[in-house]
Amino acid sequence: MTSERRNIRVRAAVVQRVIDTIVQNPSVTLSVSTMEAWLGVPMEAAQRILQRLASSGLVREVQRGVWARGTWPGAQREWY
Repeated sequence: MTSERRNIRVRAAVVQRVIDTIVQNPSVTLSVSTMEAWLGVPMEAAQRILQRLASSGLVREVQRGVWARGTWPGAQREWY
């Protein structure tokens, strides 16, 4: 059996911070640098997290390098 190269506790803490700061905050805007600072992860990890959030539809790129929360699939749009 090989040892796990990732620290599962640290990874779980990062996932929880993503949920707390991004998923549960509909007005959040993000960039790779804000992800690095908020999550305390390297640039490459921040890029991967943003790519995965975008591919899942949770965020969308609103201008080059700036991401905003998308809507939940099937959710009603807000009226202003």
